[in-house]
Amino acid sequence: MNKYGRVALIGAGPGDLDLLTLKGKEYLRKADCIIYDRLCNKKMLELASSKCEMIFVGKANHHHTLPQDKINELLYEKAKEYDFVVRLKGGDPYVFGRGGEEALYLKERDIPVEIVPGVSSSIAALADAGIPITHRGLAKGFQVITAHSRKDEPTNIDFTQLMDEDVTLVFLMGLAHVGEIARGLINAGRAADTKVAVVSNGTTNHQRKVVGTLSNIDSFVNEAGLESPSIIVVGKVVGLADELDFFEKRPFFGKRFFLPKIQSFNYKLETGITEILYNELEERLEKDGAEVVTVVTGKIKPVECDLGFLESATTGDYIVFTSGNGVRSFFWNLFEKQGRDIRAVSNFRFAVVGEKTAAILREFGIVADLIPEKQTGAELAELLKKNVSEGVAINWLCGKVQSPEFEKTLGDDYLLNKIICYENVQNELTISDELKDEIRKCDGAIFTSGSNAKAVAGITLPDKVFSIGPSCTAVLKGQGVNDVTEAVDASYDGIINILRY
Repeated sequence: MNKYGRVALIGAGPGDLDLLTLKGKEYLRKADCIIYDRLCNKKMLELASSKCEMIFVGKANHHHTLPQDKINELLYEKAKEYDFVVRLKGGDPYVFGRGGEEALYLKERDIPVEIVPGVSSSIAALADAGIPITHRGLAKGFQVITAHSRKDEPTNIDFTQLMDEDVTLVFLMGLAHVGEIARGLINAGRAADTKVAVVSNGTTNHQRKVVGTLSNIDSFVNEAGLESPSIIVVGKVVGLADELDFFEKRPFFGKRFFLPKIQSFNYKLETGITEILYNELEERLEKDGAEVVTVVTGKIKPVECDLGFLESATTGDYIVFTSGNGVRSFFWNLFEKQGRDIRAVSNFRFAVVGEKTAAILREFGIVADLIPEKQTGAELAELLKKNVSEGVAINWLCGKVQSPEFEKTLGDDYLLNKIICYENVQNELTISDELKDEIRKCDGAIFTSGSNAKAVAGITLPDKVFSIGPSCTAVLKGQGVNDVTEAVDASYDGIINILRY
């Protein structure tokens, strides 16, 4: 049996979290130690166990956290310490990533190595910029060239080997050498009006693109102030950059929003409790092109609760949920803590605050009987008052801290049984001056709960502030934020709608 652990060299892809491979995600969750580069999306690290050791070894502008030989040694030492070490590298480990050097070093020392390929930015970043790397009639092939060199030294590229106009040229790590590359190609014989594009931060929501020709691309890039990482592409396919650019035409591309969020959880019988890393609204905004600045204000945790009402129920009693967290926490208690199944609730009717909560309830095989048109606690209470007959119990599964609107609207004339099944454990937030500055410069701040608003009270918000509903708006106004745009429908759809108009 091998006395050492194993190492996986994983390609993190070009920047977009969703372009990390399934195997890459699986291995990040299993890793005991992750050694990662600068160009890896930091959200990938959130996939790892809380016990996983994280070590940054990034390089930027010729400044190395660790030189390559020291990185090799570190991999070896950590493989002796842990069962499973992940080396997370931007793009693909074997495309100018020095993955081969690391793999050979470990192999020579009898460390088991696995390579997990990644999506290369040389292809993906161009695709998101509207540039197909090959196209019938325009490009029959492509060449990928590193433009990286030692500081203040020329690129040492033989431009005479890059003269085929039917081949797309892709230069990686060459932003500082755009002018040198353009002049080199012209001097070797390429036409000065050959199309060129430079794509910065490709596949991310702060992607930027400059299009020009060999004769003017250097000045265009300097004027635009592009930053690394950037890719230079030369060839006829650049002419398709506008027509095929669907990425930058998304509704929120170029927008930046501040979104305080609570870390929630999922529960399924087959997998148990797992953390939900990304707020659904955050994911939707990012898929629509926005850059989202987040702070995690707290964490939702299910708590063990008394479900004695299940024994004393009469047919037609209600179970009520005013959030998806209540649904998940209830079934966690029912299945995991009491060892019961769905038959325990067969005599009940179900009322939920909105369609999203209803969808989560359906995951457990139950269709809600009552859903208000307007998704607020007050509207749910009004709907119950119209449908609940005398003597019927209303069992409300809720959090330790709740908006009072449901209970207040329902009043004292109903048999309300309030059961606390989860809690919001607040984080002790420390927001750096740098992050405060980022937040202030956002195009808007989005609040989906009063607790999130309270958690960031006192920091300077952007001019535009958006609220999911009345109770959240009331908290904001109580903190002196008076200019608030409130969603007509208290849902993520409602938030998206007010952001668009």
